Amino acid sequence: MSELLNIRNKIRDFFRKFDEITMPIIRFIFAYAMFSSINSLFGYSDLFERGIVVFLLALISSLVPNAVVVFLGGVVIMVNVFTVGTEVAIAFAALFIVIYCTYMRMFPDCCWVLALVPIMYCINMQFAVPVIVVIFAGISGIVPAAFGAVLYYFAQATREISDMIKASSEEEVKAFSYLVDNVVKNKEVLLTIVVFAVVIAVGYVVYRLPVDFAFYIGIVACGAVSIISYPVCSGILDVQGEGIGKVILGSLVGILIGAVAQFFKGILDYAHKESVQFEDDEYYYYVKAVPKYDVAETKRVVKKITDEGEVNNLRQNVQNNTERRRKQQM
Repeated sequence: MSELLNIRNKIRDFFRKFDEITMPIIRFIFAYAMFSSINSLFGYSDLFERGIVVFLLALISSLVPNAVVVFLGGVVIMVNVFTVGTEVAIAFAALFIVIYCTYMRMFPDCCWVLALVPIMYCINMQFAVPVIVVIFAGISGIVPAAFGAVLYYFAQATREISDMIKASSEEEVKAFSYLVDNVVKNKEVLLTIVVFAVVIAVGYVVYRLPVDFAFYIGIVACGAVSIISYPVCSGILDVQGEGIGKVILGSLVGILIGAVAQFFKGILDYAHKESVQFEDDEYYYYVKAVPKYDVAETKRVVKKITDEGEVNNLRQNVQNNTERRRKQQM
């Protein structure tokens, strides 16, 4: 355990020491994954399929606030869907205005959740999202997670509309009604939103309980609730949904990511917890303090001896100690 804690501390110290460099790099990687997933879902414009364009967008995103990154993602999607048809672009504009103005402007710290959901869908790990949201965003991550799911299904409906338009130009007139039927009235979208909301809410409540090992129980609870709630909600809503194997795999990956994230956030030493009680004129306080596991950093001090007299004294001490041990052994 001490070796793992040493490694963790070195990694955390490195990121804190070079925060001005490491954070933009992390933001760049996340933004690059976001724009790549957008190209995978909405790849209708040749402009954004160029690697240099994606690189520049990610580079800009690493230096601007989260809300601006989401706005850039929306612009990229708008250009792509406008290539498909005007009605699709208008529908997305209305959806994006609702997302951006009603939530992202008020809770900019949760913008990354909206971008994370399509990324995880692209790698078939969408059921790992609730665990990540519970640890890093909390209960406020329910809404952007739901918007991210809606965005993914909007992309699927847009792809089908694009195929229909290529087959027959008359289908373009039905684009808006097709989007309404396959996004707004789609029970699979509702199923995903309900499951995400239930898992995040239950996991967050357990994660914040004032009991021993609540963090770890909450992480496992997220995965367990996801595995149980998805088939149950599928039966209630009468939706086929995803296979149970994908649900289990995604939930287990989420638990693994959550465990690693919690390890870096801190491991609590419940064996040495303390309870403190005190009062003032208005309240009586009960406080429980749980220390975090940590290891003291050992520093080796090497003294360089250059004086000849000190060298002789040190050599004499070594000889005396060696002679003393010989006599003890005899």
